[in-house]
Amino acid sequence: MVAWRAMTCGPALPTDPSALSALSALSDAAQVGLWLCVLAGGLAFCVGLRRAGLATTYVRDLLHIGAGVWAFGLRLWHGARAPIAITLAAVLALALVPRVAPRLRALARFRDAVSAGDERFAGLVLYAASFCAFTVLGSLGSFGSFETQPAAAAALLALALGDGVGGLVGRRFGRLRYRVPGAKEKSLEGSVTVALFTALALLAVGGWYGRPFGVGAIVVASLAASAAEAIAPRASDNVLLPAAVFAALSALRLRG
Repeated sequence: MVAWRAMTCGPALPTDPSALSALSALSDAAQVGLWLCVLAGGLAFCVGLRRAGLATTYVRDLLHIGAGVWAFGLRLWHGARAPIAITLAAVLALALVPRVAPRLRALARFRDAVSAGDERFAGLVLYAASFCAFTVLGSLGSFGSFETQPAAAAALLALALGDGVGGLVGRRFGRLRYRVPGAKEKSLEGSVTVALFTALALLAVGGWYGRPFGVGAIVVASLAASAAEAIAPRASDNVLLPAAVFAALSALRLRG
């Protein structure tokens, strides 16, 4: 039992109390306003990058990576309603974009900036759905001694960094190609990057929450993320990767 606990959770580390207290002092209403500004700025930035000539696939990768900042904000909310409402609204809004975009030029620019050719807009909807699902899971509190919020935040940041950076590296530098039946073609370089940046995500979340994950948990979750991304059918990696990370962390902690 001690060994399993050592794998899943290292010693508590202090976080900067002044920074956390300042951020936590914001009301949920103020945080909603702040996140809406971040969202609007991020979307405008994506449109600007595409208009500047950056390829759609790289704009989409940067959007994926940037969205990971949400994982750090989960611990700052005072209640569950506001973050769940934001992510649910994002899912619904993205689902409507393909239908509404032909009537609104601004939405059409955003749609075209992040979806073209091999990059389908439905993948973004699944991406937002994962953020919504793990925001809900992170709001549950705990199952016995297992705290859901750090694991949910780790799953989301693993999706943002692992999938985002892994996809970028795979497309730009991937040479050793392979394909799992039913899945998209992947590269060994991209798969290794997914694992490495998932590990980085777990280290970052563990430090932010003051409850670092153990080495064993980081290794298992990183390999699970890379495997899930490799076997996932088109766009479903946005669901399977964070699910694999959360399941790995949950299984190891509950077993301990």
